[in-house]
Amino acid sequence: MKKFFLIFALCISVYSAFAQNKKSADIIRTEALKQETVLDSIDYLKRNIVYADTPADTRSLLYFTGCLQEQLGLYSDAGNSYAKAAGIAAVDAAGMPKVSSEQLVLNAVRVSLCAGNWETANSYLNSAVRNSKNESVLAAVKLYSVWSDLCRLSSVPGADISDSLELLKAYSSMQSMKSVRSQVLFTLWHLTSEQVYADELEKNFPATPEASIANGKAQIMRVPFWYFIPKKNSVAESSVPREINPPDSAAKTDSLPQKEISVEKKRPGAKQQLGLFKKKENADDCVRNAREKGFDAYCYTETRASGTTYFIVAVDENDSMTMGQKLKNAGIDCYTIK
Repeated sequence: MKKFFLIFALCISVYSAFAQNKKSADIIRTEALKQETVLDSIDYLKRNIVYADTPADTRSLLYFTGCLQEQLGLYSDAGNSYAKAAGIAAVDAAGMPKVSSEQLVLNAVRVSLCAGNWETANSYLNSAVRNSKNESVLAAVKLYSVWSDLCRLSSVPGADISDSLELLKAYSSMQSMKSVRSQVLFTLWHLTSEQVYADELEKNFPATPEASIANGKAQIMRVPFWYFIPKKNSVAESSVPREINPPDSAAKTDSLPQKEISVEKKRPGAKQQLGLFKKKENADDCVRNAREKGFDAYCYTETRASGTTYFIVAVDENDSMTMGQKLKNAGIDCYTIK
């Protein structure tokens, strides 16, 4: 009996200490944003989400964590965070961004496709979100379903995407699809390289990212989905307009194995981070892209508290701290780190 009371007293003590550490989502988010890097913020959120005061706080923190993970290209992790948040029946926490459960599911679908995981995307699409009474949600579900099928076809040699193209063309003129029309037009442009879709984006959606990319003012982020989905006819014929195909000598050079980028030590001082990758070959591609545009990009590694080692691509800041703007002017996304 004495032993029982000792164990009971210990449990009460642990619970009391745990209860005292309970915090609102807004407070935990504020502390997370004080961390040195975005990855440190994510690690902090993962460690402290257990102390969220209510289910609403937990839901909001999972959503916020997913947003940060998506920004860093950690798409599978982001999908898990969004899906967990969607599974919590609670309202939005005080002081935190508002998001519906249906939008959380759509977020999980989108990042799963970004990672090339069409099976996971379909599992989310086949949930209650298909029965939504919200027209914008249903429009997104229809578009994402086409994207998921294109993602599936990316692993099929000589895949025929004509059915997807016809569906997208039909969607482009449907009033019920107006909320995603710019994405529909962009997908058609990306798949066919037909200027008519770029012109329509410029005319009707000039301020959108889709219009900027289609008209050469911006670049697609290094997302597996947009780089690997099959295009009309063949990738070789449609990914580059015929009039700017490289000469034979250039084609032969491109076919040679790329030289591996050396991993360096992290340089001191402020720098612009261009990317963070789990795979070395993706970091190498990022370095090559920046170097081709005249930037002294390099790659170093960091091992996080979770034990995962990341390959980080960076460019050192200059004395006037204008490197970030120069990179963005060249179409390269970045943010300042130390």
